[in-house]
Amino acid sequence: MRNRLAAFSIVTGLTLLMFTTGAMIIPSLLFLLNIPLLPLHVWLAAAAAVWTAWLAARTVQVERPARLFAWAVGASCVFFAACFFLSGVFYDLSYDGQAYHQETILHLADGWNPVYDEPLNVPTGHSIWMNHYARASELAAAVLFKATGLIEHSKAINLLAIAASFLLSLAALLTLKPGHAVKAGVAALLLAMNPVSVYQAFSYYVDGLLSSMLVCMIALGCLIFARPGWLLLTAYKSAMVFAVNIKFTALAYAGVITIGLLVALYMSEQFGRLKQLFKIAAAGGLAAVLLVGYNPYVTNTITKGHPFYPLAGQDAIDVVKNFTPRNLERMNRLETIAASYFAVTTGNSSEKLPTQTKLPFTVQPGELTALGDPDVAVSGFGPWFSGMLLLSLVVLALAFRKSPGAAMAAIGVMAVLAVSVLVNPAAWWARYVPQLWLVPVICLWLGFSLQGRRLLPAASWLLAAVMLVNTAMVTGTYAYHQWDWNQKLRAQLAEVKGASEEKPVPAEFTYSWSNRERFEEWGIAFQEQQELSCDDKLTLTKSGTSVCMPR
Repeated sequence: MRNRLAAFSIVTGLTLLMFTTGAMIIPSLLFLLNIPLLPLHVWLAAAAAVWTAWLAARTVQVERPARLFAWAVGASCVFFAACFFLSGVFYDLSYDGQAYHQETILHLADGWNPVYDEPLNVPTGHSIWMNHYARASELAAAVLFKATGLIEHSKAINLLAIAASFLLSLAALLTLKPGHAVKAGVAALLLAMNPVSVYQAFSYYVDGLLSSMLVCMIALGCLIFARPGWLLLTAYKSAMVFAVNIKFTALAYAGVITIGLLVALYMSEQFGRLKQLFKIAAAGGLAAVLLVGYNPYVTNTITKGHPFYPLAGQDAIDVVKNFTPRNLERMNRLETIAASYFAVTTGNSSEKLPTQTKLPFTVQPGELTALGDPDVAVSGFGPWFSGMLLLSLVVLALAFRKSPGAAMAAIGVMAVLAVSVLVNPAAWWARYVPQLWLVPVICLWLGFSLQGRRLLPAASWLLAAVMLVNTAMVTGTYAYHQWDWNQKLRAQLAEVKGASEEKPVPAEFTYSWSNRERFEEWGIAFQEQQELSCDDKLTLTKSGTSVCMPR
């Protein structure tokens, strides 16, 4: 590979990807041998990543691969240190993160083997999710937590996946269009900085992580399409196995994306690569469900009669119904998508308030505030997403006039993504279909790729500017609110620590039993109670935890 930036990006991206996926795949396989989580697992994942870096360096740069290998491993270490540190600055203030994601991590690190041990039973009522949901995110984070004892820092998995998706996307775009470094960098940044990934980065929500893995799969698919190689196929399988075990819907998403790539290889008459990918995808799918995902996919089927329990099968729970706006309940799937993404951005709520349509490229009061939380419901891709979709149509139409063949190829890719979106009945909720964000990015790259007159380049750069501003609004708002809430929480924890120095403070954790770990890190002596009865009760910011403060 002549392009040094592309070579560096692919080797470093593969290194980060294989560390992230290895941190989940290795302990999952060892669970089958009745080996619980050990501090050794993080070093096994690191060894797999370093070995991948060496193989990748030798593949993309036959002459003097050692230098590329050293740069990639060094950069990966810097990425890891930065992600690890930044994740530790912010507490997970999300409901799901504190209710059952962190609780699952604590039990895994404490020796719980979901394959052989009895199901967990916690009084908070969240045992059903902890026992029966896919848990790739929790397991990868638990590997870091077991090795370091730092649960908040272990959210670094999210940032590492974002970095891997950026680097692999950059490598793929530079491979497809050499010499377009700036344009490729902009498109890759937008692919990686999916708003769902951004506003879930400092929490244990899993949808942003899934988005990053799907982007990695698509980027690897483009690289496989452009240049064959068993290492890329292996990396694709690893990303697919990880994605399928993040959450149940990922099985459909990964399947649709893989089928789309197989069709592309067939249409381009690359039958040798098609056979290779089919074999690797089939093996990866079986391994993802039967081996790595033995619990929950196989155990759910055996004990509950359905692999997707509790979201399907007997006594299925509809986790979306109580949060669906009233007006969307009367619409079909396409109508709900239009009603949501052309509406005012609002947070998740059980009040079921109807969506409010707004003009594109406007920002209504309260929209940015909603982006501070990781569970944005209506119009969850940012305030300007509706305008981005309209501009994307303009770019697509101009590109079709310039090159109908290239435009049809882009439409084919978007059609695959559309199918993957429409299989989910909650497609109006951005975090459940994060891949929808890729549609305008594909139109952007199509416009960037074609050498047109002034109109097409101008429309493409306008679309890029709008997307970058939208991403900046999401990122800035999320960072601001998270920092503000974290500062308030730290001040409260310091106050509680001072009060606990004389005697343990009575504490009620409600849904967030994982906050006991937070108290222990602060050295707060506490006495847990089911219900507090005191006048001076302090409720910690976005933590579901209250304490009785001494007079």
